Amino acid sequence: MKRDLKGKSILITGASSGIGRATAMACAAAGMHVSMMARRESKLRDAASAVSALGTKAHYFVGNVADPGAVRAWIEEADRTLGRADAVLANAGYGASIPVLDMADADVRGMFDVNVHGTLHVLRAALPYVMTTDGGLKHLLVTSSCLSELGPPGAGVYAATKAAQDSIAQALRAELASEGVSVSSIHPVGTKTEFFDVAGSQGTPGSRMDPPEMFMQTPDRVARRIVACLHKPKAEVWPMRTARVAAGLATVFPGVTAWGLRRGWAKQQAKAGR
Repeated sequence: MKRDLKGKSILITGASSGIGRATAMACAAAGMHVSMMARRESKLRDAASAVSALGTKAHYFVGNVADPGAVRAWIEEADRTLGRADAVLANAGYGASIPVLDMADADVRGMFDVNVHGTLHVLRAALPYVMTTDGGLKHLLVTSSCLSELGPPGAGVYAATKAAQDSIAQALRAELASEGVSVSSIHPVGTKTEFFDVAGSQGTPGSRMDPPEMFMQTPDRVARRIVACLHKPKAEVWPMRTARVAAGLATVFPGVTAWGLRRGWAKQQAKAGR
């Protein structure tokens, strides 16, 4: 049965750009009130204005999901402004194109702090509000990645954070089922946002391996699939079905996968003159 989203509220992190902003807009278009958290105030303010222009309530909070105190303050303020949250999308995260053993310990911890611990901070703080909403959606969503199923060279640490998010969502799906809470993980492929530029700028020269064009998609496409999942919950959302098939085959045929990753990495290094 398709759930009505009009008048419901959703909390979204990483909402100043990319998938987060696109999802905020798509949710507002579906009649939802939206509270957004991100670090860049000017972009966040613009996103909130765009949401308000669609006729729903918008709220924003500047903060870092790696700070549990900031997350709690955001959700408390959103509760006072919009009322109890019906759903939350833990979307904030970043990557860097650096070989695993070349990444400094501080950078590894920083990525896990945002991508993994940040996700936990958001879900832990939001759950009591989501749980107590009468007639609410009671829906937790996590933006993982197609790389939750694969560890590509140059992005091994990032992929590890995405696999951790996927595992957290899987466990919560069972742990919260008796409470009537839906838990969904989102698995985008390469998305046409600033993500790859940021990952490349923070990475090692020659380590950036962007997906081929056939495995790229717009943030709006991902956002539409997320809204469809809010209407009718499902365990996993793969905006590109061929990516789900490819991820399954990579698991079934690990030897072929290893060969493909070695070949791709060798070509990338040769291209970079390394």
